[in-house]
Amino acid sequence: MKLYQYIIRRLILMIFVLFGVSLIVFYLGRGFPSAFDPLAQYITPKMPPSVRDQIIKQHGFDQPLAVQYFFWIRDVFNGDWGFSNWANGLPVTEVFFSRFPYTVELAIGAVILTFAIGLPLGIISALRNNRLPDHISRIIALTGYSTPAYWFGYLLQLVFFYYFALWGLPSLPSRGAVSDALIGTVPVATGIPVLDGLIAGNLNYAGDAFVHMILPAFSLAFISLGYLARIVRASMLEVLRQDYITMARSKGLKERVVIYRHALKNALIPAATLTGLFFAGLLGGALITEFVFSWPGVGRVSLLAVFQGDSNFILLYSLTIAAIIVSANLVVDVMYVFLDPRIKY
Repeated sequence: MKLYQYIIRRLILMIFVLFGVSLIVFYLGRGFPSAFDPLAQYITPKMPPSVRDQIIKQHGFDQPLAVQYFFWIRDVFNGDWGFSNWANGLPVTEVFFSRFPYTVELAIGAVILTFAIGLPLGIISALRNNRLPDHISRIIALTGYSTPAYWFGYLLQLVFFYYFALWGLPSLPSRGAVSDALIGTVPVATGIPVLDGLIAGNLNYAGDAFVHMILPAFSLAFISLGYLARIVRASMLEVLRQDYITMARSKGLKERVVIYRHALKNALIPAATLTGLFFAGLLGGALITEFVFSWPGVGRVSLLAVFQGDSNFILLYSLTIAAIIVSANLVVDVMYVFLDPRIKY
C-alpha cells in the first residue's frame, strides 16, 4: 500500500471514530439525569412561551434522545454548536476558540521543555549505563511520572513565587497568561500572548507572557520527560547493540558520529510516538495544571463547563480532543516512514 492510500484510509476511519465519540458523549451529556437541563442553554427565564416552544421544536428537545442526536448533528453541520449560559450566553465556539490558543502556547512550551530535557537525559543514561549519570536520570524519571500534577504545581508556586519573593529574589508569576496591567495593551492577532507581543513589536508584553508560561509549562514537562527519558534510554541501549553500530565503530568513526548520526535516528521512533501523543493530549487541555495556575486555556474552561453542566461545550471539547489525538496518531505513523525507510504501509 502506498503512503497516500494509507493516509486516505486513516482519514476515512477517523470519520467513524469521531461519529462513535459523538454518540457516546451526546448520550452521557444529555441522556443521564442532571441538575442542569440542556434546554436551559438555549432559553432564558423571561423568554416568551411562543419563542420557547419554537426553540424546543427547532432543536428537537420535544423528541426522544435518539432523535435529538440527529437534530444536534444537523445544527453542528450548520455551524451551530449551541450556547454557554454560564459564559454570558456566548456561542460555544466563541468560548472554545478564544481559549484554545492559550492551550496551544502552553502545549508547545511543555513539549519543547520535555524534548530538550528528556532526550539528553535518555541519551546520557544509555551511554553511561549503570553509572552515576544513569542513576541520576532514573531518579529524575521516577520522580517525574510518580509526582501528582496538582502537588508539583503548588510546590513550584510555593518555591518560585512565594519563597523567592520572600527572600528578595526575582520570582516567577504563579497565575494567568499575562500580567493584569498588560491585558488589552496588544491587539489579538493569533490569541497566543507571546506571539501576539512579537507581532505587535511589544517585547515587554511578549517577555511577560513568556515568563508567565515558565512554571505551568515546566510542571507539565516534568511529568512527561521521565517517560521520554526512559524510552530513549531503552531504545538507545537496544540500538547500540546492533551489528551496524559495531561496524561503524570498527571503521574508526568518531563516537559522536556513531551516536548522533547512526544510533539516535533509529532510537527516536518510540520517542516520536510519545512526544506526538503527549502534544496531542496537551492540546486538549491539561485540566489540573491549567486550574492550578489559573491558566485561561480550554482545559480549565472545560472543568468549569462540567461544574455548570454545559453539555454543549463538553461535546465540542470532546470531539476536538478526539480529532486531535486521531490526527496526531496519523502524523506519528507517517513520521515513521521518514525516520526509518524500512517501514512500509
